[in-house]
Amino acid sequence: MGKDNRIKKKSKFKTTKGVEYKVLFRKPDSRWFQDADGYCQDPNTEEPKIVVNPYLTDQSELNTIIHEIAHAYFWDKPEKDILKFSNTCSRILYERGFAHNTKRNPKRKKRNK
Repeated sequence: MGKDNRIKKKSKFKTTKGVEYKVLFRKPDSRWFQDADGYCQDPNTEEPKIVVNPYLTDQSELNTIIHEIAHAYFWDKPEKDILKFSNTCSRILYERGFAHNTKRNPKRKKRNK
């Protein structure tokens, strides 16, 4: 893959409250997060981060990204609300083909529909 076609290993964004998060794609440390696919640090942390395991299926990675970003924006919401929101978003986006990334997984063939 050429340099221009690489998938970024980190991204960043600001919430509506102005908190800047870095999003890192690496496996969460199991010493603190057991078997979690991702985590979002408290927005009051200095330089808060979101970590997402990049070794997931396309659909699981999409779901985890949405789930952890939802925590960043809606920190005080209960986990059940975040889970419902992220599951709904990722299911609809996945059904529309948004997670079928041939750059991330070059062996996967593009869907013909």
